Amino acid sequence: MPISTLKSYLLIFLLFLTSIAQAQKGDFLLSHYSLDVDGLDNLNFELKVNDDGQLCIANRSGVLLYEGNNWEFKATPSAALSIDFDSLGHIFVGCAGDFGKFGFLDGKYQFISLNPNKTDESLYFKTIVRDSVAFFISETNVIRYHLGQQKSFITYLDDPDEYFTYLFEADGEIMVQTNKKIYRYHEDQLVDDLDWKLPENAQFLFFDKHPTRDQYVAGTTDNKVYIYRKKNFYECKMSKFLTEHESFVNNGVWVDDNHFALSTLEDGIILYSNRHSKIVDVINHDKGLPDNEIYTIGRDHEGGLWISHEFGLSRLEIGVPFRSFTNYHGLEGNLKDIYWFSGHLYVSTSKGVFYLEKSLNYKNTVYYVPVKGGKATATTASVSKKQKKAQRSRGVKKGPTSGGNTKGTTTKYERRVKKHLVSSGYEFIKVDGIEAKCEKFIRYKKKLLVASSNGLYEIKKEYNKVEKEFEHLAELVVHEPIRFTFIDNHEGRLVIANHYNEIKLYNHEDEIWVQEDQIDFHGEMVLSALHQHNGITWFATPSHLYRYDSLSSTYHDFREYKYHNQFIDEVRIAAIDNQLYLINSIGYFYLDGAKDTILEDTTLMQKIGRPIKHLQEHGGKVWVNNGEAWYQINRNKSVIKREIFGLFPDMSFITNYRDNIWLIDDSHELLKYYPSQDDSLIWRNHMYLREAKSNKGDVNINVKGPIAFEHDENSFYFEMARPDYRGLLQIEYQYKLSGLNENWSEWSTNNHISFNYLPPNKYKLDIRSRDHFGQIQELKTVKFTIKPPYWQTLWFYGLQILFMTGLVIGSVIMNRQAQQKYVIVTEGLTILTIVMVIEFLQTVAGGTLGIESTPVIDFMIDVVIALCVFPLEQFLKKLMKVSRQGPGLNGMAFLDLFKFSKPEAQKAKA
Repeated sequence: MPISTLKSYLLIFLLFLTSIAQAQKGDFLLSHYSLDVDGLDNLNFELKVNDDGQLCIANRSGVLLYEGNNWEFKATPSAALSIDFDSLGHIFVGCAGDFGKFGFLDGKYQFISLNPNKTDESLYFKTIVRDSVAFFISETNVIRYHLGQQKSFITYLDDPDEYFTYLFEADGEIMVQTNKKIYRYHEDQLVDDLDWKLPENAQFLFFDKHPTRDQYVAGTTDNKVYIYRKKNFYECKMSKFLTEHESFVNNGVWVDDNHFALSTLEDGIILYSNRHSKIVDVINHDKGLPDNEIYTIGRDHEGGLWISHEFGLSRLEIGVPFRSFTNYHGLEGNLKDIYWFSGHLYVSTSKGVFYLEKSLNYKNTVYYVPVKGGKATATTASVSKKQKKAQRSRGVKKGPTSGGNTKGTTTKYERRVKKHLVSSGYEFIKVDGIEAKCEKFIRYKKKLLVASSNGLYEIKKEYNKVEKEFEHLAELVVHEPIRFTFIDNHEGRLVIANHYNEIKLYNHEDEIWVQEDQIDFHGEMVLSALHQHNGITWFATPSHLYRYDSLSSTYHDFREYKYHNQFIDEVRIAAIDNQLYLINSIGYFYLDGAKDTILEDTTLMQKIGRPIKHLQEHGGKVWVNNGEAWYQINRNKSVIKREIFGLFPDMSFITNYRDNIWLIDDSHELLKYYPSQDDSLIWRNHMYLREAKSNKGDVNINVKGPIAFEHDENSFYFEMARPDYRGLLQIEYQYKLSGLNENWSEWSTNNHISFNYLPPNKYKLDIRSRDHFGQIQELKTVKFTIKPPYWQTLWFYGLQILFMTGLVIGSVIMNRQAQQKYVIVTEGLTILTIVMVIEFLQTVAGGTLGIESTPVIDFMIDVVIALCVFPLEQFLKKLMKVSRQGPGLNGMAFLDLFKFSKPEAQKAKA
């Protein structure tokens, strides 16, 4: 064989290996959200995340807020077009015909207009808040609103043909772009002194700052992308791609330190690596995006890209080492198992078996060549203008045209079509011959088998000489309703447990599977099995574990061990630390050889917790989820907490192939994990008070000093939040209200706190959160005071004392000057005075004690107080009834006045 031919074959082989090694990387993870607010559509104009990590959206109907769990809608007087925040988190919004901020007005958190012009019809399409100044721009004016002075300053253009097109910040300066030039905004003036080396005819569409460095990504209306740094612009290689694909870009943002993303009007999202100067991926409908037309994009603090489109919102995650394979076309049904065989990825589903194959997309190019030999005949050809243009650009000789001097003869041309490779990709193709629910793959020597509800199929790859391509076919080799199956390595037999609770053994003879034997379990359901390399086979039923040293119907020396599985839970049998383990949802159990019994492993239970979910790789390694995280149990009994796999709490399958982990999430998504040195996830979001209310309306807690409430505003509601868009943090909250209870509450996932009928006092509310990784965040202490009612204030007590002192003095005077005819009035005034004094003392005593109890205890306390003031009552009586002359009414009670005096005894006559 010639050396050149050998080199060609070697090159083709290397290219094939490269395609196998580099292919099938999968797609970035996408999560999809729908706006859960009645009456709102999905037309969003701007997406931004505030310092706490809360997603804020300028929507056609108002402003939407989202922290990962609940949507909150805030109305604006017209469509919200742009949005930004100050350092305190206040939201500023540019609207259609208005601009303003959200704040507290009339006891309600609402939009507050800052526009003095009530007839304004401008569209404020960009808002920037910097330091103590908020900027709003429309086509006709730029508004600078000073937050401290609460004043607006308007800047207009002198040229009537000039209008504003963009507002952005660069190098600490506010830049204003018009249809003619770019100005620097300085002291309410547009200064034309920019010394940048601008691209030719530059009209910027976006200008976004790098998260950590002083550089920007900028895009222009002529579909070019630049990196701006120190007054210089450097064009990216992406510009060529945009030109070739005629993509119309409308926005661009940095996603992380390395990548920025562009949104397009019809091509989805283009992700670009600035470090490697290349396009990483184009995320469109073929990659799982619901629509290719993108309204706007924005980034969050967790390395996620938010994408707004016609069907809602999507979040692109590029910072995690997982890729999705589900977006490749052709895959159908619920996914069950995956297996690599003969260079192909096979997937079993509820609708059959599929394999991943490379697909090539071609386009046909028509061209014409002159025909050699033969009699020349006059021919005509119809070529469109677009084809002629394409031919000229490729340097192809044109076909015949009419007109001109042909000297009586013309050249004959022949129409030909050439295929050009446009793009390549991958798609899933169904294996012919299987129409059943398929479960587990098994490799038997050089054969790939798959178990299904209909039986066992063999997957074959054969060359079709007619089509000149390989075909994947399936042949039913064992007709049994299979529950599970495995290969007996010692005997080379196939062991099948069917749904009739039978264990059948098959031999492979002359390309035919022949049943050799059958083991009877007397109707007991066999849940799972483990065949070890030493030839020992273990079977687990709902109540027993069986050991077979030899798989045969004549073998009767099997051992059985009783264990608990009353709920007939799925059982995993694994060899861990040279012991046999059974794992189900109840716990971890091992076979103690010395005691010849099955015992519970409390050590694993303490390390991991109850195995709510448990999976097993093809090689036997066990994975356990305790409801919070996934743990990997190795063969030496070491336990590894796989925190990053908490992204998929519902995964139903996991296996390892060539140091890459493949998993199936909730039976619908096929994912590949790429181990990397940096598997740690980023969380920069903060806990914040999402809402604070009293029984009289919204409460503004962002004020200096304690907040004071009247006595009847004494019921409060607080709602906390901490953005968690991945759903991994499992946030818990704890609080303490000093002034009511000095102890912290128990940790709880409930993010609401309610206090009902707080008594007058000074309070301090402390709130903290704890995530799944043990990180604790604390809110700034909320201090507030509930003022007592006026009748419990010192000045009112003073008035009462003065009034009662006057009554006492008046009662004393009237008692001393009373005549018999004023006795009733005097006695009434005296009793009224004594009752009011006692009532006042009881009120003061009760308020001072501040005891919260039942009405019965309150009554007993009042009785005790009354007994305590009884001596004072007697003293007041004596004081007020002392007469000036004679005994008067001294000592006479009020009822004594109504008693009839007894007749005097007659003296005896002497």
